[in-house]
Amino acid sequence: MRNRRLLLSNKATIFVILIILLITAAVAFGYKVSRNDNKPPIVTEVTNAPEPSGEASRVADELSMAVLSVREMSCSGCIATIKASLSGIQGIKDIVVDIGNGKTQVYFDQAKLGDINRLAESITASGYPAKLLRVLTPEEVRKERELAAAKSQYYIASVGGWDIARSDFDTELGVAKRRYSKTYGDNLFASSRGEALLENLKAQIVKRLIDEGILMQEVYKSDFKIDGEIDKELQAWLRNQGKNMEDFKKSLNEVGYDFDYFKKKFETKVLLNRYLNEKILADASNEFERQSLFNSWFNNSKVLAKVVYYDKDLEKLAQRQSQGGSCCPVK
Repeated sequence: MRNRRLLLSNKATIFVILIILLITAAVAFGYKVSRNDNKPPIVTEVTNAPEPSGEASRVADELSMAVLSVREMSCSGCIATIKASLSGIQGIKDIVVDIGNGKTQVYFDQAKLGDINRLAESITASGYPAKLLRVLTPEEVRKERELAAAKSQYYIASVGGWDIARSDFDTELGVAKRRYSKTYGDNLFASSRGEALLENLKAQIVKRLIDEGILMQEVYKSDFKIDGEIDKELQAWLRNQGKNMEDFKKSLNEVGYDFDYFKKKFETKVLLNRYLNEKILADASNEFERQSLFNSWFNNSKVLAKVVYYDKDLEKLAQRQSQGGSCCPVK
């Protein structure tokens, strides 16, 4: 009984943080969009975020890049403030602010910039605590772009070496489109509203996969494993859902999921449940402490994670999606 309560507690924690239970929650609730309404709402278009001017791309062979963690950002107003704080520094050619991941990339001419620490100091002085994470030379910037171009056919991004397969993204997008088309009709995505919805779906899926990658790269860095237990866990989960394997596979096919894909995602969920419970949340005495510990650990992992997008179009969508929150407080 104690083990059963522990397993349910673990599942509840992961569900609350909404990181990777997309598939298992979908199966458990009959692949409904929510527990209260079978019809998924049309997502409204997100606010456009500023995009790179393009000069960094044209002169990439000459520019270095600084990556900084920046805290307390929440909206486009924050972006404007951060860019303004750097406007008086010579040598800066382009600034890309990623609110969703708490990062800012600054492309610059090293010969003109001088002391690199000025970047973090200026941003911090504007009200957004900043820390320099790493600096890439022009050659390293060039290599990263060449690598991204080569890998984009198979992966959409990498988080600390954890590659996110394009096939995973395509599977999730296909299932989402199928769900909405079933509710609103096959011509939904041919309309302007449907096109806006599709852009939002892509951004939401990318964010989920990136968040999952942040978690998984932390797990793999610790060499944490649960070999040989996945089949037992899956059988126990199916019994708890009141399903047999044959009917379950049939239900997966109806919504567009391949069983092998589901099993891979299920293994990820089980691995994360165990890791969080044994390594991160072991000292928590109640659910509030568990949530606080997780938030602190995940936010720190997010700041330190090296996220490299191979698909630049999806990167822009993800950055736009991160601008949809409420505006920042007055600094």
